[in-house]
Amino acid sequence: MKIFIVGKYNTFVNKLIQKFHKENDKIYVLTGEKYNGKKPHQVFEQYVFPYSGDSIIEILDSVRPDVILFTGAYDSNFQWHNVRSESMHYISGLINLIMSAEMYQIKRFVYLSSHEVFELHSDHLIAPEDDANASDYRGIAIAQGEQLCRHFNETTNLDISILRIDHMYKTPQSLEEVNDPVSELCLEAIKNGTVTVNENNTFSMIHVSDVVFGIYQFLQSKEHKHTFYHLSSSNPLTELTIAEEIRKADDSIVIQDNTSGAKNRRILDSSAFNEEFEFKIFNSYEKTIPAIYKKMRKNKKNFKPNAKEHSAGFSRFIARMKALLFALIPFVENFIIFIPVFMINNRAMGSQYFGKLDFFLLYVLLFAGVYGTKQAVLSATLSVIGYCFRQLYYRTGIELLIDYNTYLWIAQLFIVAMAVGRLRDSTQSIAYDKDEEIRFLNSQLEDLVSINDSNNRIKNIYQNRILDYDDSLVKIYSITSQLDTVEAGAVLFYAAGIIGQILDTEDVAIYQIANGDYCRLFSATSEQAKSLGKSVKYSTMTDMVTAIKNKQVYVNKTMDADYPLMASAIYRSDEPIEIIMLWGLPFEKMTQYQCNLLTVLGYMIYNSVERADRYLDALSTTRFIPNTKLLAKDAFEELNNIYHDAMEKGFTEYTVLEVSSAIEKTYEEWSTVLSSKLRFTDYIGINKNGRVCILLTNSNVKDAQFIIQRFADMNVICTPVE
Repeated sequence: MKIFIVGKYNTFVNKLIQKFHKENDKIYVLTGEKYNGKKPHQVFEQYVFPYSGDSIIEILDSVRPDVILFTGAYDSNFQWHNVRSESMHYISGLINLIMSAEMYQIKRFVYLSSHEVFELHSDHLIAPEDDANASDYRGIAIAQGEQLCRHFNETTNLDISILRIDHMYKTPQSLEEVNDPVSELCLEAIKNGTVTVNENNTFSMIHVSDVVFGIYQFLQSKEHKHTFYHLSSSNPLTELTIAEEIRKADDSIVIQDNTSGAKNRRILDSSAFNEEFEFKIFNSYEKTIPAIYKKMRKNKKNFKPNAKEHSAGFSRFIARMKALLFALIPFVENFIIFIPVFMINNRAMGSQYFGKLDFFLLYVLLFAGVYGTKQAVLSATLSVIGYCFRQLYYRTGIELLIDYNTYLWIAQLFIVAMAVGRLRDSTQSIAYDKDEEIRFLNSQLEDLVSINDSNNRIKNIYQNRILDYDDSLVKIYSITSQLDTVEAGAVLFYAAGIIGQILDTEDVAIYQIANGDYCRLFSATSEQAKSLGKSVKYSTMTDMVTAIKNKQVYVNKTMDADYPLMASAIYRSDEPIEIIMLWGLPFEKMTQYQCNLLTVLGYMIYNSVERADRYLDALSTTRFIPNTKLLAKDAFEELNNIYHDAMEKGFTEYTVLEVSSAIEKTYEEWSTVLSSKLRFTDYIGINKNGRVCILLTNSNVKDAQFIIQRFADMNVICTPVE
């Protein structure tokens, strides 16, 4: 199933991702435009775009998810510091997502709401169908989101569900996540050693793990009866109860009862959800609250106020002051430039060359052309003041006022200022609009390039899978051909190498199960594949044994160094007889596809081994000396050659011991003496010189010393053969 999660990464979203990934669902995340971190490996693809952007259409067209999960009330992209702005972005983003989902006919849309839509006291459990009554802006915005979802659910073909979560609490990872009653009281206890409580507030809470499990159960169901559901423990508690649970973890905590105000009881009724989806609460207050306190106390440095947060207000003040200064610069320039213009104009009066040049008009034109209408009006006003002041040097005020030339000059000055300033403003506006459109188109292009890159990555992943699948068919056919053509006793040697080729790893080992506890290394393709040793007590590897008994492929998801990365068994009569172990696999290749492929390879190897065994059984009368377990000359030499070739290819090692005794023995006696002291994987036979020999599998000369000493105690001399 494809899950499209809309929300910024936080403890809650990360828990959702872990759960869905564990259940082999493909996870896509729309993080919002503010996320700058890396993509978690459990996430198949992430998109860093605003919720209200046009790119959402292209994203949903590319992904085509089965479910869109809008984290809504628990999306940490919305900090709600500026409630008006956040409400606008919250609603516009939700509408854009719903309309885009409806356009591409997404199957389901789930909106996560919270208890915040209810604020009034209620003596009874609040049912899902009860009307919201929030009065604060955050609660109103969340409730408006619910109404939008209800409206679209009734008027479109979308299947929209609303899940209200009742006081979700968790172990916070930072100060930003301390936003529920438990973590808030725990933080107060850690900082002050005291907890202040108001016993008039009664509510219920639900742990984040239970919330995630409930959401998963809801999404797995193919049908649901209602639009609104409540996720809650419905188990009432007060702040005093939380404080007492904290004190169980630290008896030095002092509880201060600050009970005041009217009683306020708000508990959501989750019985409908519990009954329909067979949901149960696994995390009790008694278990989780002390654990949260201990974890927060252990990591209390994570909950210190961030210096950046303290300086945020000062930074905003500095930014505003800078903006104000930049806005004042043209006015300051205007006043400063006016002074030399006024002085130059005074000196030019009566000059033979500059007397008829209007410096005030040039000054007004300069500021009108550079800064626009506002500065043009200011410069014109200053010019009028300067002109009048200069005229008063040799004329009276009355003469100046009755001189119509003064008014003509002023009108001329302001007409020029307004015309040039208006022209400059309109030109600037056109240029700004053009630049804005270019920036918008560039951002759209960047979004499309990013989405296209994401689509290419997804396409390449699926393309590689298709190519691998097609190639696997050819390789599987070649496997059957290779295994059928090798000599009967060499099937398992070549099988290890072929498994490595198919699954793209150089580290493959095949162990033969000796009894219920131990298995013995038969062949390996590298030193890493031999890391567990030649003999392994596999019964202690409980996780692997459980998977093998259930006929499943074991995958080492915890990356335990004492286990192989992947393991599967070859079965005979429903009992495992060989175990295939793999190392050196990249994490992205430890998928269900690889597990299925390994299972198929196991069956094919078993069939080849069975055919080889049937062939050898048919030749048993000629391969063994009658009434003994001794291989005849030809059979023993053939076996020796098989192990020699396998050792040269690095699959195994072996040692041949030539045996002798001071007392002459018959073949029957040698068979009885030798077979009683050897492992089930070892062989005895007659070499080309007619001497009785032992072939010790998976052993070098040093390993053989133990066998040599064992037979020496029985007066049997074993000599290694080159």
